Amino acid sequence: MKNEVTYWKVNAMKRNIMIYLMLFAGGSLILKTLNHISIDLRSGMMEIYILILSLIIFVIQACKTIGVPSKDEKLIKERFVIYKIGFLVVLWGGIGMHFISLLLYDNQLLADSNTFTSLIILLGLIVAIMSAKKNKSYVNYKFIEKSTKHYYTSVLVSIGKLWLAAIGYATIVYSLSLSTLISFDKVLVVWSSILLSAIFFSIEYLMISIYEKIDYDEEILSIEKQSQRFLSKKVILLGLPMIGFSIISSGANLLFWNARLTGNLENALMIEGINGLLKILTADFAVIGLLLSFVIYKSIKSLPIDKPKLFNAFPALIWLNLVFTLNYSLILVYMSLYPNNVTADYMIQFTQITSYLSLFIMMVTLFIHIYMYPFIKKHHFPASKIFLIVPLFALLSYGSQQIISRLGNQNDQMMYQENLVAFIFTLIASFAYYFIYCSMSNDLYILKLESPEQEKAKVVLSKKLIH
Repeated sequence: MKNEVTYWKVNAMKRNIMIYLMLFAGGSLILKTLNHISIDLRSGMMEIYILILSLIIFVIQACKTIGVPSKDEKLIKERFVIYKIGFLVVLWGGIGMHFISLLLYDNQLLADSNTFTSLIILLGLIVAIMSAKKNKSYVNYKFIEKSTKHYYTSVLVSIGKLWLAAIGYATIVYSLSLSTLISFDKVLVVWSSILLSAIFFSIEYLMISIYEKIDYDEEILSIEKQSQRFLSKKVILLGLPMIGFSIISSGANLLFWNARLTGNLENALMIEGINGLLKILTADFAVIGLLLSFVIYKSIKSLPIDKPKLFNAFPALIWLNLVFTLNYSLILVYMSLYPNNVTADYMIQFTQITSYLSLFIMMVTLFIHIYMYPFIKKHHFPASKIFLIVPLFALLSYGSQQIISRLGNQNDQMMYQENLVAFIFTLIASFAYYFIYCSMSNDLYILKLESPEQEKAKVVLSKKLIH
């Protein structure tokens, strides 16, 4: 019976991933059509492959259930085998078709062909982990219960298999190029795409694996020791990349304007390229920020204490912030890829609107921290005083930049000063948030269970009130 339950959970996870792949394939075809790319077996090879194979698998699964109880053990096992084979064929075959399509497509490879590779992989892994979590399972269910050493050894073995697959794709691409007389320069472009995909997948899979191990260990902690952390240790896992990205982005802007100010145009061009890549990755970190926000929300929600009245409205604020950040990042990506389509007037309007919206988000963030402070102080959360003042750093940075821009002229010196102030406050706020995450995730909140005597007393009291 245990195997059947596991099969059912794995089937649900793989079904959801395949639905995600189908949505991605359909969206990709629509985007190609909007960009005036004719859809054929070369340009749409991956998308057509994923859609057809996924539909075939779903039809086979649907036919299997006709006239058979849904909880039939034999049916569940058969569906598990179909999903296991079908999922591998769709996923790894679809990835291979993508690289072959890049190799065979006649037109010049688009510069933005790999723009959203990391985001697509990240969203796919999130779909997998959320599907597994919903069914009280894990993506790494085969070895999640092992010791920490054996668990991460298994994770590294999985990553090693991924790199072997990448080498296999590279070999196939090279062999096809010899048989079809495709230039080696184009092969190098496809190889770079394979390498980039393997790097992103390895990093994000490792991150998701650490996430799952922390989640599993905290579940065990809650059951065995009847205690939990004020914040899950997952806030450190997700918070560190966010902090690192903020510091690197702010530092890159500072270095760019320093290079402009000192007349080092070669460095300025190089850093401008780095800034372009960071703008593309903004969407990825917006998704990571969403996960971080919900981990914080869920951690506080799970504590057995009364929450402030507005606490239940926080998910809506989290989603609104994601919409703003994604919209902002996608516009930045568009301006980086197609700078000739962006006018000076549009840039001015975009900057002004972004500035006002950023100020609004800062004010809302400050309100949330002030609103939550009495609750956090009452229940003895660690680092409560720093929690209260940390949103002020962003407002001070914003105010300082506005003062500098109004006192000076629009030149490289002024831009350097603005970015210097932003970098300093980013460092201060980043270290403050890191201290909060570490403090709140290392301290335990003891879950107080009522003793049998207390429960008995409550029953007696209730009887007296009834009489």
